Amino acid sequence: MEIRSTPSVFTFNPKIIPYQYDVISDILNHDYNKGVHEILLSGSVGSAKSILAAHAVVRHCLTNAGARVIIGRRALPDIKKTMLNTIAEHLECEELIDGKDYQIRENTAEVFFRNGSEIIPYYWADKKFKRVRSINASAAWIEELTENDENDSKAFFELKARLGRLQIKERFLICCTNPDSPSHWAYKYFIEGSKQFKNRSVYYSKTKDNPFLEESYIKQLEQDLDPKEARRLIHGEWVEIDQDRVYHAYDSEHNFVNKDYIVDLKHPVHINFDFNIGEGKPMSSCAYQFINGTFHVFDEVIIHGARTQNVMDEWFDKGTIKDKVKIIIHGDASGDARDTRSILSDYDIIRKFLQNASIPHEMQVPRANPPVRTRHNRVNAYCLNELGQRRLYVYKNCKVTHDGMRLTALKKTGNYIEDDSKAYQHVTTALGYGIMYDTNLIGTKQVSSQRR
Repeated sequence: MEIRSTPSVFTFNPKIIPYQYDVISDILNHDYNKGVHEILLSGSVGSAKSILAAHAVVRHCLTNAGARVIIGRRALPDIKKTMLNTIAEHLECEELIDGKDYQIRENTAEVFFRNGSEIIPYYWADKKFKRVRSINASAAWIEELTENDENDSKAFFELKARLGRLQIKERFLICCTNPDSPSHWAYKYFIEGSKQFKNRSVYYSKTKDNPFLEESYIKQLEQDLDPKEARRLIHGEWVEIDQDRVYHAYDSEHNFVNKDYIVDLKHPVHINFDFNIGEGKPMSSCAYQFINGTFHVFDEVIIHGARTQNVMDEWFDKGTIKDKVKIIIHGDASGDARDTRSILSDYDIIRKFLQNASIPHEMQVPRANPPVRTRHNRVNAYCLNELGQRRLYVYKNCKVTHDGMRLTALKKTGNYIEDDSKAYQHVTTALGYGIMYDTNLIGTKQVSSQRR
């Protein structure tokens, strides 16, 4: 049985956004004598970029016998979870039969078609770019292009060099991304380059351009994003990253409360940790209450060269730890490793302290630390979101935390890395771990009571 060809436009889904037709038409009608057609889909979340890319590569494989498409992202698990799943959904919508018309190998993220076409993965987290050097392909799809910094741009050019060597007229490289900073290499290559090179095309899309999204989805985005991130992720704008201020949504006049905080005994006290063991940097922690969706950060303990026991003693002496209030512990995932100065981990020490003091408590520790930028975005959204809501307040006893919210910056490297040379940065990191957990963005694990 021969695999049937698909029409040159969408057939699998009647819910089509006009720009999607334009992109497919561009691929079909491009003058390939000019070389590989390079396409950037620059759009905010929910604008159906990945669906469009999946359609493009599947149509290419079905209509060009013997085609080979490379799908690329930094890590193989991400390829499986996002790109491969989207391709599989598309194939099902085309009413093709797995095992007859095509075969998906989930462990390797490969797809093989009856007509000899294939889709293979390319991932570069291990920096082994030579993996792709022996492969020739007719087309490629890169997802989340801007997650690759200047160092990773080499992977893009290695992949690009593999295209166009098969005897197939249609040759394209389609890249999907949310907008980032105009200083990002991808902006310079595609958006500025498209003005000079006719084989580079850029298509823009906004969340609200998709008429099939639920209004509640957009409202949730507006609640979860600060105004700057909303410009990127809702309105589809390329926005310069402020390297001078990480927490740009924090306003000293509106988010800082110059008075004492009175603990509400009906709600738990959350204590958050950034341990910094053996790094010559302060062990940092802060305390807040999370009440009706709002964070009230009311106290802090920052000690250089401290043991975990010292910090817990300080919290107890301050009166923050008291038998009438439940304590919830959040913090750095590395704290579940053995303390170099003890047979116990940092979290073991904390738990033992609370148990010995008969304090009701819960240990909510992340399996892994969240991405730095994700943590920053979440904190900013609570400082101020797109709806104009402020849901994070820092009180007068938290002078270091207040400084951190005002002053924490990125390193001036061109990459998204925090400048951790200042003491105030570490307590804002501790705060971010707690906010990420309490807004259900990271998974947790229970901490063992003792290491053997």
